[in-house]
Amino acid sequence: MTLSIPVKPHIKQFFQSSYVLGKEAIEVRRNSRLGELVAAVFCTYPLQEVDLEDLTPVPILDPESLHLKLKFDLRPSLVTDQRLLQVGRLLEVLFEFYAIGWCKGRMDIFPSLNGSAVRFTDKHKINPDHYSADAVRKLVARSARATDPMYDKLSVGEKRALADAGMVACPN
Repeated sequence: MTLSIPVKPHIKQFFQSSYVLGKEAIEVRRNSRLGELVAAVFCTYPLQEVDLEDLTPVPILDPESLHLKLKFDLRPSLVTDQRLLQVGRLLEVLFEFYAIGWCKGRMDIFPSLNGSAVRFTDKHKINPDHYSADAVRKLVARSARATDPMYDKLSVGEKRALADAGMVACPN
């Protein structure tokens, strides 16, 4: 079975990158990480109204689909538009976590957050018309708030550097 997951163009470009999953149709085994996530979405109880509110289609100019070729069976009655949207949203969240971790991890190589964000979009071949390096930088900067559990593990000098960069409030 091949699932056609509606995603934003930059999400499709990211997952099709040779550094992530590769070209379509992406083969997904049940015991892989992505297979576990897909199975979890399709094996849950029917969605409640409150769940459906978060899954309303997002108006985008050029919606695209990411094609996953499942190496395991799914009951066709479980494949609904709402669940496909749920998998698409899950892939978007995975993209965000990956981008944040990748950029934070590369800041020791690239002296600035902007440098690591540019490298991220270049390496994963993300079209800047769909999602720019500036959008990645803003995503990472939003995650670097003082509420971030990693913030507590930073040294005083590192916290001051974040404050100087305008990413968090000045430490006390």
